[in-house]
Amino acid sequence: MIYWKEYNGHAVDIKGKRNKYDNTIYTFDIETSSYLILNNRQINASEYLNLTKKEQEDCIFNSNMYIWMFGINDTVYYGRTWDELKAFLLRIENWATDYKKFVFVHNLSYEFQFLRNVFNFKSVFSRKSRKLIRCEIEEFNIEFRCSYMMSNAKLEKLPDIYNLPVKKLVGNLDYSKTRHSKTNLTKKELSYCENDCLVVYEYIKKELETYETIKNLPLTSTGHVRKELKELIEKDWNYKNKVRKSINIDGHIYNLLIEAFAGGYTHANWTKTDTIIKNVVSFDFTSSYPYVMTAFKFPATQFKKCNIKNKSQLLECFAYILVVKFKNIKCKYFNNFISQSKCRRILKGRYDNGRVISAEELEIVLTDVDFKFISEVYNYDDIEIQESYFSRYDYLPKQFIEFILKKYVNKTEYKNVEGKEVEYMLEKNKFNSLYGMSVTNNIKDAVVFDNKNGWSEEKLSNEEIISLLEKEQKQAFLSFSYGVWVTAWARFNLLKNLVKLDDHVIYADTDSLKLEEGFKKEIIENYNNEVIEKIKNVSEELKIDIEKFRPKDKKGIEHCLGLFDKDAEYSEFITQGAKKYAYIDKKDNEIHITVAGVPKSGAKGLKRLEDFKDNFVFDYKYTNKNLLIYNDEMIEFNLKDYKGKELNIKDKYGCCLIPTTYELGKSEEYAQLLSDESSARAIYKER
Repeated sequence: MIYWKEYNGHAVDIKGKRNKYDNTIYTFDIETSSYLILNNRQINASEYLNLTKKEQEDCIFNSNMYIWMFGINDTVYYGRTWDELKAFLLRIENWATDYKKFVFVHNLSYEFQFLRNVFNFKSVFSRKSRKLIRCEIEEFNIEFRCSYMMSNAKLEKLPDIYNLPVKKLVGNLDYSKTRHSKTNLTKKELSYCENDCLVVYEYIKKELETYETIKNLPLTSTGHVRKELKELIEKDWNYKNKVRKSINIDGHIYNLLIEAFAGGYTHANWTKTDTIIKNVVSFDFTSSYPYVMTAFKFPATQFKKCNIKNKSQLLECFAYILVVKFKNIKCKYFNNFISQSKCRRILKGRYDNGRVISAEELEIVLTDVDFKFISEVYNYDDIEIQESYFSRYDYLPKQFIEFILKKYVNKTEYKNVEGKEVEYMLEKNKFNSLYGMSVTNNIKDAVVFDNKNGWSEEKLSNEEIISLLEKEQKQAFLSFSYGVWVTAWARFNLLKNLVKLDDHVIYADTDSLKLEEGFKKEIIENYNNEVIEKIKNVSEELKIDIEKFRPKDKKGIEHCLGLFDKDAEYSEFITQGAKKYAYIDKKDNEIHITVAGVPKSGAKGLKRLEDFKDNFVFDYKYTNKNLLIYNDEMIEFNLKDYKGKELNIKDKYGCCLIPTTYELGKSEEYAQLLSDESSARAIYKER
């Protein structure tokens, strides 16, 4: 790594005709220290958990940058202060003229908070506050891009995923030591700092093998498959015309689609919660969402108003959106299905960890798929369909179905093939992004960053929402209604098996069931026969080679989409609710956990499965999990490093990392809200 003052220019790679830009791979990273201030006394951030509750509440959370790294291709320069960074960027700009430069940062959201201390920003693009995708510096012709958003992989995972010639160094930098820009760094520590930029450089270099120029690189992980599909259907007018017909531009229908959208079903059977159950089998669907996208039918026309009064009037050839009111409704099963959070109104409800057991009155917006299922699994005294809208059912565009199947075939054929590891990961990531692409939120309230006032959100007006809907219709890429029905059909496939296995189901999560021994295997066998028959019918009807639905791997083993297969066996299993369970796997006889917010390593804290109870604390020493605290009002402070050297820190903005624990409890942390990718969509204001 080279000190910034030794920079003497570099070869630039100018691309573009009218709007020229620099195609050089630039990378950026910083290292920071977090520290606490309590009664004007400095405390190491790693000591946070040793403080009393009162002391923790009184703490001021501060942080500072002590070294920055800037990579120009595979050469990395460094400096210690913000002034040095400004001077360095000025040198680069003078050398490389004023052509736009793209700088890649892994987790830009973090670095951005520190960069605010010295730069003003424009063109800040973020889907949520503090979740940056890209931004530009006002003072320099530089655009920062987030390589984490692009790859959806942690820095230490990139070398393995993409078979990079460099690995992230681990353990060379002790983060518990407080440092500042006057702290001397060892060669070992400097090499650690350099390495992070080199990993990002090698990753971008690998992506350029596909996309050729930096400007062509997708901004997000979903963008990879989106870009490929867009290029495929760019001039395919049959595809565009079919999609265009299914895009709704009516504000009221748009709102109903948002209300009807729900994520995966994640729930524990309350009768089996908090109990260790022996000999548990886990089944999951093979690619649940891609299966329904290729084999089921979806709304193919804009929704129109109709006058449905009861279930018998629903026709199989139409998709429906229904506003329904139930009276004296009660579930028939141990498992419960209506999500409390999706109801418009509930009167005197009883709940099972966020799911409705019963209610005196309940109003909800449903697809026909969900409505038919709820009508079967709940008893009720009366039902009133307050509003109803219909759309003609049809398969997704054949071009899109074949695109999905191509990704599935590629992924299957590349799996475990020596020399094709990178190709496998790329195809797998694209395949896994297909559903996310169908529910990408393109119409949302604007996330705004102002250099003076920070982050805020601006509500879209009705006119802006309609304008964006019309733009979606004109582009005719995908319809949001597709995404609404993808999850509806996938939930239906899971839940129709769940109710048949009800008293043996311990836990369900989106595309999997954990089953107690004694269940009827023929239920799963019958379902799999249905899948095979459905695929056969779709293949014949759309004239698509059936082998694309059931490709073979390198060993000649067939992998059919949509089948319900056994994927694990547990000698013991216990759950405390949604996204909270632990088990002993029969393969290794070790304890494993799945707890939202707790790394898998937290399982080391469990000496026995009986410990997995309310109030159990997953200690930091097992999880190494930190809490990130953004501070927009840091105070000036004379900071001492771990060697006793003092420096005055005046930065206003920073991120403080403090160790954290997790206490197990039955709080209402509903996993279906985490998977609701449309919840932040803007709402059309109805008059």
